[in-house]
Amino acid sequence: MDFGICIMPKPDSCVREAQAAEAFGFSHIWVADTQMMAGDVFVCLALIAAATRRVKLGTGVAVAGTRIAPVTACALGSLNQLAPGRVVCGIGTGNSARRSMGLPPYPLRELSNHVDLVRGLLSGGESEYCEGGVQRAVRFFHQDIGFVNLRDRIPIYIAANQPRAMELAGEIGDGFITSRSNTVEGWSDAWRRVRTSAQRHGRNPGELYTMLLTTAALMRPGEHYDSPRLRTAAGPWSMVALHSLYEGVTSIEQAPVPLRSIFQQYQSYVDEHIRSDERYYLKLHEGHGLYVRPEEERFVTAELIRYTTMTSPPEDLCERIGALERAGVKQIAFIPPYGEFDSFVREFSETVIARS
Repeated sequence: MDFGICIMPKPDSCVREAQAAEAFGFSHIWVADTQMMAGDVFVCLALIAAATRRVKLGTGVAVAGTRIAPVTACALGSLNQLAPGRVVCGIGTGNSARRSMGLPPYPLRELSNHVDLVRGLLSGGESEYCEGGVQRAVRFFHQDIGFVNLRDRIPIYIAANQPRAMELAGEIGDGFITSRSNTVEGWSDAWRRVRTSAQRHGRNPGELYTMLLTTAALMRPGEHYDSPRLRTAAGPWSMVALHSLYEGVTSIEQAPVPLRSIFQQYQSYVDEHIRSDERYYLKLHEGHGLYVRPEEERFVTAELIRYTTMTSPPEDLCERIGALERAGVKQIAFIPPYGEFDSFVREFSETVIARS
């Protein structure tokens, strides 16, 4: 099992965090792409590339609808010049990155076109770029000078939490990233969809790299899921799950069964107190993954933390990781509790990575 860490892009702290993760044995460093909520993903990846030697570096994940494909390809190729052979592109249609601007996720058809164009450009050839009904052949100029590194291949992993996106991952991805489930059952259902699609398109599913993106707080002896420390540590990302459900489903029945009761309460709260403003998304996503707004603290229940994160005692977490590995997960990447990065990577290394 590979272990990754996902960093919120903050230019003045990302290098120190990345160096700590590398020193403590993590194999991958992913940087989030949420342009309205944090710093720039490629600025931070470039800083990290110059300060690390071993770890793979990935966009976790880039959003197709926030930059045009030639710009994505140029950013990846430039990063590949700084860290040859260590660059991975995770990419998706965008949830928070677009919804925080009041926009829906990018269409899957456009994501597929975006990936095709990026992949073609990174191979050094020409690709067809279309804008406003005008289609033009595009390519990198001056390839022999080395402005971008097109020699070392950059794999492209498709991020997918919904069935159609999972099918696209199987069809065109070098890998599959999901944050939909932390359980073996949930993962197996998603991976089955990806495998089936890959086989349908004449591809070998065994060649796809698989990654689960999640979060966890490491529980201490005698600690409970509703303890103040765990609510502070795991609560912010648990609330992200409720935000995603609110904007992503049309009925309570579409929510996971264990979350239906709390989601129904949360949906009623947002409808009554936030949704009346057409700019509701500016309030809904405030604190995204960083902190829980005081008025939403009552929704951070033990059941929500248990279901939406991998928060566990270290020995239980090791068992869960082993089960997921046997089910086909090749990497689990963790989003550390905000403000606890150093303590998380150290404790995770000592209690989990050391046992793997």
